[in-house]
Amino acid sequence: MDFNRLKTWLQRFQIDSFFFLPAWPLQADPIFVAALTLVLAVLAGEFLFKALGWPRIVGYSLVGLIAGTAGFGVGAATLIGDRAPLAIAFDMGIALLLFEAGSRVNLRWLRANPWLLATSITEAALTFAAVTSLLIVMGYSAMLATTTAIITVATAPAVVMRVTAEFNAQGQLSERLLLLAALNTVYAVIAQKFLLGWMHHEYGHDVWAALLHPLYVFGGSALLAYILAAAIAFFEPHIDLRDEHASLLVFGLLLLMIALLRTFGLPVLLMPLLAGMWLRLLAPRPLVWPRHFGSVGGVLVLLLFVITGLSLSWNNLLAGGAVAVAIVLVRAAAKIGVLALLGRPSGLSMRQSLSLGVALCPMSGVAFALTAEIVGRYPDFGATLGAIVFSTIALLELIGPLALKWSLTRSGDIHG
Repeated sequence: MDFNRLKTWLQRFQIDSFFFLPAWPLQADPIFVAALTLVLAVLAGEFLFKALGWPRIVGYSLVGLIAGTAGFGVGAATLIGDRAPLAIAFDMGIALLLFEAGSRVNLRWLRANPWLLATSITEAALTFAAVTSLLIVMGYSAMLATTTAIITVATAPAVVMRVTAEFNAQGQLSERLLLLAALNTVYAVIAQKFLLGWMHHEYGHDVWAALLHPLYVFGGSALLAYILAAAIAFFEPHIDLRDEHASLLVFGLLLLMIALLRTFGLPVLLMPLLAGMWLRLLAPRPLVWPRHFGSVGGVLVLLLFVITGLSLSWNNLLAGGAVAVAIVLVRAAAKIGVLALLGRPSGLSMRQSLSLGVALCPMSGVAFALTAEIVGRYPDFGATLGAIVFSTIALLELIGPLALKWSLTRSGDIHG
């Protein structure tokens, strides 16, 4: 028997007759991995919520973190400066929550109670100083210490919005928390842009870039924010903002503005937050939104926390874990200390002040996006920065929502 001829016939038979079968070994489609991660995230979130009473985002972040450290994640830099669907989903998710947060911030409250602004500025300044001093004492450069401190000033508005909505938190503490978180985000984003200008000068010796870049970012973001707010305020008398079709209009306008931000090289973080604040000032009556703008918004929020976890790596956690623990403790001490000192003059009891200080601890999407932008622009400098900040985010994405829920329950804003 001619074995070579038989072998050739069998190979041809296999190719011709089973062409419709996939190649072996099987390779999982990226969509399959992403879909499985989302399903597991939803299941984990529901289990933690119903069995333990924990915020669902703890489950979302945990599954994303496990998938990311298992090798199924994406690099943080892939979420900055490209047009990949993952980056668009991340931008849209965080823009949605920042816009919703901004629209619930009552800036007139600052004029009625000046101690609120004094508390906000002091808390941000002490957090910056404490983290900077910690890292310098630990032997890191002034540039790295300053950069990390600026990013850690931010309290996560996304976490605040998600947890307060999920547990129907209502009260003075929730309102103050949202206001302080929004102001912290504004401080951190603007300071990071000035820092990038400084980096342009240090690494590129470009003085004009150092001066003009922050002004361009803030001016462009403020202009687009006003246009978005004015557009929604124009349509608001003619549509019910609680209706699904109104949510689609807001989605479309936000997506249009994100496209313009990308076109003009502007960050996604500042514009939606400022737009929400502008809208609150322009609207003749209080705005009532559906929770995260309905089911589509809920999916984007889920994606936001899962993507953040997917972008973290085990190597980063190992490299920056010890420093991250120190930052979490020092940062919490600074925020709680300022609220304990200035809470009473602003109208809070000591119990409420301490609870509000703890509630300011979460750190998530805003800090992640600020860090990822620097990592993408300056990879060598960003390697150490990313290891420290991403590890801090990983810790606070897990314990931050729990601390926030505990604080709101202790203050009476969450009942039951």
